[in-house]
Amino acid sequence: MMVPAMSKRVQISIAFAVVYVVWGSTYVAIRYAAQLLHPALISGLRYVIAASVLMCYLLVRGRTVRLPRRQLLQAGALGFLVFSVNTTLVNYGGKILSAGVVALFLSTIPLFIAVLEAFLPGGSNIRGFGWLGISTGFVGLVMLTSRSVHGQPLTGPSWLACGALIIASLAWAIGSILSKRIMLKASPLVLSCWQMLIAGCINLVVGVACGGVQSSHWTRGAWMATLYLAFFGSVATYTSYLFLLRHVRISAVATYAYVNPVVAVLLGWLILQERLHGVEWAGMAIVLVSVALVITSKPANVKPAHKDRLPARVLVDS
Repeated sequence: MMVPAMSKRVQISIAFAVVYVVWGSTYVAIRYAAQLLHPALISGLRYVIAASVLMCYLLVRGRTVRLPRRQLLQAGALGFLVFSVNTTLVNYGGKILSAGVVALFLSTIPLFIAVLEAFLPGGSNIRGFGWLGISTGFVGLVMLTSRSVHGQPLTGPSWLACGALIIASLAWAIGSILSKRIMLKASPLVLSCWQMLIAGCINLVVGVACGGVQSSHWTRGAWMATLYLAFFGSVATYTSYLFLLRHVRISAVATYAYVNPVVAVLLGWLILQERLHGVEWAGMAIVLVSVALVITSKPANVKPAHKDRLPARVLVDS
C-alpha cells in the first residue's frame, strides 16, 4: 500500500529523531544502569526482552521466525560479536567512563570497518580523504584516552575501560563486515531477533556465573534504565533504523554515527552533570570530523549488496 508523501516525510522525520536522539540517550541509560547492575546482566535482560517483543510482533503479523539450522548458527555467531562482546564491554566501560566519552569511543567503529575492509580480500578500497579521516580519527582516539575520567590522567581501571571500548568497537566492526559477507537470506528483522535472543541468553548465563545477581543492586532505577534500553534503545531504534534503510540513502542514515556522540555528551551534561575536559573537546571534534570523512568518502570499488542482506551498521546500538 502506498504511503502518502506527507505522511512518509513525517515518518522519516520521526525515525531520524529516534535514531539520533534515542540512540544517543542509550549511553546515559547505560552509564546509570552500569553503576547498579552487572554489565552482562544489563545486556542480557535488554536483548532477551527486546527480542521477545519483536518476535511477538512478527508472529502477530503472521510472519515466520523460523530459520534453518545453518542460518541460526550464523546469526548466533554474529549476535555474539555485536550483542554479547560489544554491548557487555560497552556496559563495563560505562561503569567507569562518562556517557559522552563512551559514545565517542564507539563512534570510531566506521574507522575500524574501513581499515579492515581495505586489507581484506574483496574489500572496499579507500580514497584519499578516507585515509585522512582514519589517520586523524585514531589521533582523536589517543587524545580521548589521555584524560578520560573527570579530566584526570587515566588510572588502572580507566585504562581497562578504554581498552574494553576499543575491543568492543573492533568486535562490532568485525560483526558488521561478516554480516555483509555471509549470505543470510532471511528477513533482517527476523535475523536481528535471533541474534539478540541468542546473545541475550549468553549474556544472562555469563552474568549469573560471575555472581552478577548477588552483586547487583536491583533498584527501581536499575529496572527502569534496563527497560528503557530494551524498549527504546533496541526495539524503537532498530525498527526506525530499518525503516530509514528502506526509504532514504544509506549515507544519510550513517550520519547518526557522529550525531549520537553529541547527543550523549549533551544529555550526559544535562542529566548526569558530566562534562568533557580540555583535550577531550579537541578529541571529540577530531573523531567526529574523521568519521564524517570516512563515511562520505566513496570507495573506489563497491560491490552491490545482496538484496536480502542488511547493510552493515556503522555504529550499535550500544
